[in-house]
Amino acid sequence: MKKNTRTLLITIVSFAVVITIAAVAYNMLKSKAPAVSFTPTLAVEAESAELPRQEESQPKAAEPTAPADAPSDTSDQSVAKEDTAQDGNASSDVQAEPEEDKAPMMPNLPLTRLDGTGTSFHEVRDGKPAIINYFASWCPPCKQELPHFQKAFDEHGDAISFIFLDALDGQRETLKTINAFIKSFPFTGPVFYDQGEFAMTFQTNSLPTTVFVDKEGRVVKGYLGFVPEEVLYADIAALLD
Repeated sequence: MKKNTRTLLITIVSFAVVITIAAVAYNMLKSKAPAVSFTPTLAVEAESAELPRQEESQPKAAEPTAPADAPSDTSDQSVAKEDTAQDGNASSDVQAEPEEDKAPMMPNLPLTRLDGTGTSFHEVRDGKPAIINYFASWCPPCKQELPHFQKAFDEHGDAISFIFLDALDGQRETLKTINAFIKSFPFTGPVFYDQGEFAMTFQTNSLPTTVFVDKEGRVVKGYLGFVPEEVLYADIAALLD
């Protein structure tokens, strides 16, 4: 009987040790897991004027443009034909210059401060590069990366506009929960929320999601999930280059 009891105890202890080692290994791997990089595609770039509380002035990239090859009248067509007759490459020169692929312009999404006052992305960015971190207080990887985002804000907040955008859904995340989180963390970065425009624009429900905007206002990079500190600082260096 004693032998059976000792065997059972050894088995239980061994199992507990294996579980502990596995949990530690998982946490180590999770903390070092690379961020999943994605190429931001704006779902509503051309329709950003319809977003709630949108300011009247729209980003230039969102403005519709007329087709470049639309002739104004028949006289213009005859001149074009004469030019083509004189130089066989003239027509191809005009049409063969494709525009350089450029990153999309960030729409002027409406933002709300935690005190209820409204603002917008362009107003907060103020002509500087920007980093938008979409997060929630209940999200474990969000809380894991926020300390080095806070550190980056402390070091580069004058040169880069940091926008910490809380996923405020009124249920799992409320003004009460986010304000309590900020006080207990502690966290001093500028926190805003929206009415779902960010998630709709970038077609993401992933928390966290991080988007990098250059000084021209173009969305140049994005990550889904936890962003390691070294990755964050490398992209900050690229924004400031």
